[in-house]
Amino acid sequence: MTDFFLSPRRFQRALVLVAVLTATTGNADFIDDFTREPEVLGALLAPDGKHIAVIREIDGKRAALFYEFPNLELTGTLSFPGDNEVGRIWWVNNERILASVALDAPAIEGEVPTGELFAINFDGTKAKHLFGLRAGGDWNTSGRTQHTTNEAASGRLLHPLPDRKRDVLIEIANWSLGIDTVIEAAYLNVYNGRITNRFAAPTKNAQLVTDSDGNVRFSYSTDGDQNNVVHLRDPESGRWSLFSKNQYGDSETDPITVADDGRLYVSHSPDGGPYGIYLMDPQSQALELVYRNEVANSELELDGRGRPYAVTTMPDRPRFISIDKDHPISRLTIQLEGFFPQGQPHVVSATDDNAYIVIALTQDTKTPEFYLYDKGSRKIQLLFDALPWLDDNLLGNKQPITVTARDGKVLHGYLTVPRGAEAKNLPLIMVPHGGPHGPRDVWGFDWFEGPIHMAGYAMLQINYRGSGGYGPDFESSGFRQWSGAMQDDLTDTVRWAIKEGIADPERICIFGWSYGGYAAVMSIEREPDLYQCSVAGAGVYDQDLQFRKADFARRTRFGKNYINRVVGPTLEDRRRDSPVTYVDRIKTPLMLIHGDRDQRVPIDHMYALEKALKAAGKPKPERLVLKREGHSPRNPENRKKMWRKTLAFFKKHIGPGIKVPQKDVAQR
Repeated sequence: MTDFFLSPRRFQRALVLVAVLTATTGNADFIDDFTREPEVLGALLAPDGKHIAVIREIDGKRAALFYEFPNLELTGTLSFPGDNEVGRIWWVNNERILASVALDAPAIEGEVPTGELFAINFDGTKAKHLFGLRAGGDWNTSGRTQHTTNEAASGRLLHPLPDRKRDVLIEIANWSLGIDTVIEAAYLNVYNGRITNRFAAPTKNAQLVTDSDGNVRFSYSTDGDQNNVVHLRDPESGRWSLFSKNQYGDSETDPITVADDGRLYVSHSPDGGPYGIYLMDPQSQALELVYRNEVANSELELDGRGRPYAVTTMPDRPRFISIDKDHPISRLTIQLEGFFPQGQPHVVSATDDNAYIVIALTQDTKTPEFYLYDKGSRKIQLLFDALPWLDDNLLGNKQPITVTARDGKVLHGYLTVPRGAEAKNLPLIMVPHGGPHGPRDVWGFDWFEGPIHMAGYAMLQINYRGSGGYGPDFESSGFRQWSGAMQDDLTDTVRWAIKEGIADPERICIFGWSYGGYAAVMSIEREPDLYQCSVAGAGVYDQDLQFRKADFARRTRFGKNYINRVVGPTLEDRRRDSPVTYVDRIKTPLMLIHGDRDQRVPIDHMYALEKALKAAGKPKPERLVLKREGHSPRNPENRKKMWRKTLAFFKKHIGPGIKVPQKDVAQR
């Protein structure tokens, strides 16, 4: 029999608490330090504040550890066997923790939820696999259970129902042989796994949303024609009604939660610009503005019970706008912004009476940290540092920038200057983000690209047209412009840096991953004299290959429709936007990196580009294949290998970065 959870003794040997309990290594090799697994990924207080749950990496997998609080004595642990790991956790009462199970699936995007739910007490007792295909007993070596009290479905927590104590509300996705999945909501008993009060969503493949009381009120789905469909549920009758239907990329009105007066908090863009937060009358659909930023989308912040208290937005640095100044989290956050003027505090956990509150601090020049606020003593103290061994003194300053593209479109992004350097005549790396549609670059600690500025290179990031975060019109302006205006935005940003005297025009490279890898190749084809080198990771180099072989395109109608919409519906469109089409223009040194198990962007893309380069009589690019790795490198050894080779490639073609000051080992 395989145990679900490991003994406290084993975890005590592996555990290294931070702050006063952790000593830094003094390792002068920042690549080793940067690529180590984070010490702490999250921290959640029990409702009564007597215990705290911590998520961290153990042997390369996420695990949960439970401590008495505030003395931090270990009481219990939770880990899963094989490739399974802890996904998310929730305190459902003062003694019991609900956890989702995730599968380490690097071929797609790292860990992927299995849809299974597990519960355990803080002392490691009464562990029970509540829901999922393998529920009803312990896993055996084949990954199945010998018990029959299981279900071919995935479960997701919708609301913890804190007043019910023994039940939570979950969403159930019933597995099917096709692509249409029946979605239901139900109560789940967190002690015995019993399911009650089950009812269905109005459409297949829906995502359900509750109000602050735990009543299911909204359903979101995307149909096969890429229409985003929203239904509204009457809590009295249980009837569903159509609320809105919009095609992907068009402006949407999305309900978020219900206000005390019965109106809906919605995310809405009245003119195609940034999404704002509004109050909407569900009958007349009249709108009242709560907050809207003129540059970037806004998001509604909800407390642990789903009650709104603030709006956040990021036109440059993160901004916090209180909409309920009497809410304790709102009041505290405003005070903390004064306490942490260089960073952005965000409340991640609180006791029921708000006597203790855990705050996550995001900052460009600090590794992520977790602090504790004690309401009784009115003191703040450091709880955990995610990467306590990493020298903060190596982290560059991330400065918001605004660039006007050649057609007048205003772009927003970030310039990270190595610590101690002046933004003048620097070796520079352009880093386009992945996606491309939906994601955007943000301010804060760089979890992926950090070694670039730590090595002394300036790092330039721009939210090119097509990026998320700036409203539907800005995002859709990148559709069918992958090889056109989106690349022009990158070029115009680099030329801006040269014109401003920030970048040395003879020392510029480009580095990107996923769509960023695509852009790293397309950029040196469109601008063969602008860059001295290019490093492309997991890039799409042949759009027709992507249309035929990418996991999301092979398995769903949505995937193919997505490519048709953002690239184009014809083979000619796909060839137009494929780097393999223009390899005859390449004269810039190129390095390719790819995971051998990538399903999102199969490694066949790398082979296709190499074949096209050879046929065109071009030099063979340098190559790094990451073994047993998928679309995003997760294994620390692979990440270490990737960054060593990447930085060596930069040094070979544009010289070393500027010298970054470090603390003496004795001071660290």
